[in-house]
Amino acid sequence: MKRLCACAAGIVFATGASAQVYHSELRSQFERDATRAEPTLGWFVQPRIESALYFVGNINLAEDGSSEEEIDVAGLEAAPGLYAAYNSSRARGFLDYSLIGRAWEDSDYNEVSHRLTTSGDYLAVPDLFRVGAQATYSDGVVDPTRSYNYGGMGVFDPTNSNERLTASVSPQLFHEFRDFRFDASYTYGRVWYLDSELEPSSPIFSLYQDDSVDQSALVSLATNRDSDWNGRVYYEWQYSDFTTTVDYKYERAGVELGRRLTRTLSAVADYGLESDLDESTTEGGLDSSFWHAGLEWRPDERTNVEARYGQRFFGDSWSFNASRDTGWVTILLSYIEDPTVETRRVGINFDPDEIPLPVPGGDLSGFTSAPYVRKDATATIIAEGAKTRLRLTAYDRRRDYIRAFPPDEHRQGATFAVVRDFGAYLYGEVETRYDDVEAGRRNRTIPDPELQAFIYRYYDWDILGRVTWQAFVNFDCSAEVGYLQRSGSANYSGEWVALRLRYTF
Repeated sequence: MKRLCACAAGIVFATGASAQVYHSELRSQFERDATRAEPTLGWFVQPRIESALYFVGNINLAEDGSSEEEIDVAGLEAAPGLYAAYNSSRARGFLDYSLIGRAWEDSDYNEVSHRLTTSGDYLAVPDLFRVGAQATYSDGVVDPTRSYNYGGMGVFDPTNSNERLTASVSPQLFHEFRDFRFDASYTYGRVWYLDSELEPSSPIFSLYQDDSVDQSALVSLATNRDSDWNGRVYYEWQYSDFTTTVDYKYERAGVELGRRLTRTLSAVADYGLESDLDESTTEGGLDSSFWHAGLEWRPDERTNVEARYGQRFFGDSWSFNASRDTGWVTILLSYIEDPTVETRRVGINFDPDEIPLPVPGGDLSGFTSAPYVRKDATATIIAEGAKTRLRLTAYDRRRDYIRAFPPDEHRQGATFAVVRDFGAYLYGEVETRYDDVEAGRRNRTIPDPELQAFIYRYYDWDILGRVTWQAFVNFDCSAEVGYLQRSGSANYSGEWVALRLRYTF
């Protein structure tokens, strides 16, 4: 199963309109809070059928100068699907499913796969109890050092993919008192890897393919923000049980305080105890202190800036969040440092207000069960004109692994996307991405010579362009071209052309 770009889902969940998840359009990347529509109440159900004619160069991503021959193929695709959504005063949710079949000139690449995404929540007792749930069933990249899901199509290097099923449920208890708010939540999630071509005896099997049960709990009591002083006490617990590798456990308890200095500026600080993962990643406990101090600036409802500095078990700790939303431009800046494991990020660590869909090619690590401290910086600018919309995102993402192996990972890059309306029924899309990825170069000594292959450095670049003609209100035709290139530890390139049709009922 080859996952196609799910970026259109965000606008769907907000508006209840047609999903068009499988079609890989870019328009939803420009959805902004300032222009977001209110959800449509009631049921919305829409079947669809999509098809495509592909011409693909180097579908196997044979490396330059290697003995492996590049394979160029043409193929046909059919993808019937269904989108359903429901919104009411107490419940909201959606389901999107596609059955994807591809037939190629080289029958070794023929496939039938599935794409399922669903999410929702139900307010069982107003102002007291809510239940949320989500699930995804799609292909994930097994080893990102070999290839990504270029273009969001899932066509290239099909042997480097596996079916990944995630599901989670999260009951939440909350209540607003006169001066306080109480919150308690528990999340139970599962991650399964279903069709791996790796042998279980392979030394990297447990690194890349370890099923897990992921759980988390949070209890918090906070004051209302209307007063000059505000605060919160909380306790959080995380536990991941892996099939073949060692488990992961982390706890944290703390208190946060805020003091309003002016109408728009506040001082913030926190202090508490957490698990020292440098000592043990399996025992949990509250054996290491942490603290942060910083400032928060809120001049109006569309602007927010918060910055903190402190100390945690891994050393200096920084965090930063800033957002500015105007009628034409949205700016988002963030930096976070926090311990986690990959299956938690994939399966249960998502914002309740966002649809939990992975961005194709967006995964850095394939090490599913190795605990790390993530250090992620992201800057995004979204601009909207009368006919043109632009989105630029730059990022710097680090995975500082707590154990001696696997090696630390570092990824820097940027994505740029533009949508241009040429007329009432014709529009174009362009998306390009560049990545500079390395692992192990700043790391401790790799313990096993056979594992030196995990030390790598590569540079990735790909671009996709598409023109879509909306021939009728429910019928679209698209012409698409794309190119990809990787250099460094691996060297290859590939290209594709696709003609697409989509009919919605």
